[in-house]
Amino acid sequence: MENYAQRVAGEPVPDFLAEDAAGKPVHFSELTKGKVVVLSFWTAANGIDDESLAFNEAWSRRYADQGVIFVGVGAYGARAAYDSWRATNAGKYTFPVLFDPAGAPPAPGKDPDTMTDAEKKDFRARSRAHFGKVIPMAFTGGAMAPVPNNFVIDAQGRMRGIFFGSGKCSSEALANLLLRSGVKLTPEDQPAKVWTAAETKPPVPEAQVAMLKVGAKAPDFKATDASGKEVKISDFRGKVVILDFWATWCGPCLASMPHTQEVAAHYQDQGVVVVASCTSDSRRAFETWIKRNAEKYPNINFSHDPEEKSVNRASHRLYGVGGIPQQFIIDREGKIVALVTGYLKGEAILDAALAKAGITVDPALVAKGARDLEKRGE
Repeated sequence: MENYAQRVAGEPVPDFLAEDAAGKPVHFSELTKGKVVVLSFWTAANGIDDESLAFNEAWSRRYADQGVIFVGVGAYGARAAYDSWRATNAGKYTFPVLFDPAGAPPAPGKDPDTMTDAEKKDFRARSRAHFGKVIPMAFTGGAMAPVPNNFVIDAQGRMRGIFFGSGKCSSEALANLLLRSGVKLTPEDQPAKVWTAAETKPPVPEAQVAMLKVGAKAPDFKATDASGKEVKISDFRGKVVILDFWATWCGPCLASMPHTQEVAAHYQDQGVVVVASCTSDSRRAFETWIKRNAEKYPNINFSHDPEEKSVNRASHRLYGVGGIPQQFIIDREGKIVALVTGYLKGEAILDAALAKAGITVDPALVAKGARDLEKRGE
């Protein structure tokens, strides 16, 4: 991609102040002045995998004589997490890996369900203040990009483009952006296709689609599970379906899954099924996540929308979803009877929503779900 949020190809990128391995303040502009930069943002605790780290190191060494410098920035985590990652990966890389002094985001300190309205308001204010200082978000102008993400900047300090992911799977994007920055690549690093500016121009903004409301018929669509088998909503006709739109990069989506699994297991005898459709995400990320996590959620039917981030993805084109996690409760006749937006630990909103589809739910949970919605102001 050429542009991302407020970063536009051909325009200067902003400076920022980070910390080096010794804890000394470092200005990005001073470290990279006159160089072609591959700036990678990742989490302080997880960094990037060994294969990707080796890939970055090899390219860093290969093009150092042309003034190319790779710079990693560990963000969204504590200094101790960054130091631990460095210690674990000592000797695997020679390029600078900096630390974002904004550190880890604030923790609520207690179960959100037990927080008063004043405490929730204070926590939201502290969170906004924190993320306003996080280097990756300040760099983009306030947008949070999926990590790892990488910006290529030419020797004049101008943005050339951004790509997501790391390692060999990102080599085509990296090679194209280095070429645009004036770097001469070796024959083995040449991309399979050199993309023109016209071919990589920013996409037309998505037209806003109104989210489906209660009472609407749930549109059918095709997705595929981890084995490649086709999955459709209509496959579960006669069941009460919790259609859950999520993505592997969505923290709140992943945080909601243990509760969704509990609900799925508890109400399965009444014909409740969960169809978790991965949206706005790559097939590779979906399959990797499934291999690592699916066994924790045996009652959730995971699938992936092959349209990925296209405007034709079902979550956008058919359901009008603007943010995730977003759940639609669909009754046995295929009609949407309730919506569940977002998730906070301890809420019973999903349980209560099932009652609207004719599922027998403990009245205490139904009452709690109503109180939880009231606390949200919904």
